[in-house]
Amino acid sequence: MEKPPPENFNFISIVFLLLCFALFSCAEDKVNASESQANIVFDFEDEKNPVQRLSVFLAVSSNVRRVENISVKCGEYFWKIENPILFQSRENSWAGYMHLSPPSNLAKFPRGEYSFECVDAAGNSAQGIFFVEYDENSLKEFSYEKFSGGRWKERLAAYSETGDLLYFDEIKKNQHDEVILKNVRDSRYLRHIYQARNVICLGPKVFKGGVDKNGQ
Repeated sequence: MEKPPPENFNFISIVFLLLCFALFSCAEDKVNASESQANIVFDFEDEKNPVQRLSVFLAVSSNVRRVENISVKCGEYFWKIENPILFQSRENSWAGYMHLSPPSNLAKFPRGEYSFECVDAAGNSAQGIFFVEYDENSLKEFSYEKFSGGRWKERLAAYSETGDLLYFDEIKKNQHDEVILKNVRDSRYLRHIYQARNVICLGPKVFKGGVDKNGQ
């Protein structure tokens, strides 16, 4: 059994919420506890071997604060989300988690059908399914050319020395990294973030002045 720890709201968490909020706010008016949104995340700390994460959120028609846990299953693999993150979009209440890790014996999430069960404080439950799909070969290595144009929507996020999110917006034409880092006060590095349907890719950190994370 995989049981994630309580959520810590670091800079990646904030970015995920911003991305998820944009997606969730476009959901249908009619919601119930079996509606789900799942994103597979590729976090490129360098140009190769990205870390995978899975973000899963459910729309809840009853009092979202009564949700106690969410279980996710794919074949023999099982995750249990206790004390899920709760938030409100413009139309819906959502419960879920942003940092599920691949099974301990795998380096990546299985592709295919996943099932979930949401349980509230009264013991009532709702079940449903979602699908995880991604092109494994095309996401093994990072390059700006691979993600430029086409189906990928690009955003920029700038952070402070301590990892606080200072800036998050869609990339503008002829907008260069050094310009953003210069104009955003107290920024230390930025990341290019790409999204295509349910796949999110976080590019490697780009540091001010071209230095690496050790200041060299």
